[in-house]
Amino acid sequence: MNNPRPAAKRFLIAMALGLLFGLLCIALGASHQPALASPYNPIFWTILTDRMLIGLVVALAGAFTLHPILGVRWLPCLRGACLGAMVSLPLAAGSLSGSPGPDLSPWGIFIATLIVGAVYGLIIDLVATRFGGEGNALLGAP
Repeated sequence: MNNPRPAAKRFLIAMALGLLFGLLCIALGASHQPALASPYNPIFWTILTDRMLIGLVVALAGAFTLHPILGVRWLPCLRGACLGAMVSLPLAAGSLSGSPGPDLSPWGIFIATLIVGAVYGLIIDLVATRFGGEGNALLGAP
């Protein structure tokens, strides 16, 4: 069997890491709010799909090695962190709408969600770039 094309490889790696980080995020959140661990809880699916969306966006953005506006080299760590934080923004904003508990502030969860999203995006982009490639390599071009 042939090795998958670089773009497919990058996509599979990024999506698998997104799924893994989504489950990790749910497990960490469930340590403060056990109800998050239930697949019947809508927040469970919101967190899982958000983290998988980071993987999808990072996988697709790997085709861009130059920043689309600034025109400078778009390093994988910076690209992944920026996209991870940006994709996490709706999830983070949702934390401001409820009361998370007596020991957690909504703004603390907001900031933590953005930071964790940036870290997940950074890791996903670095690993996907290392093993799947970026730029013209995704298209099989030299």
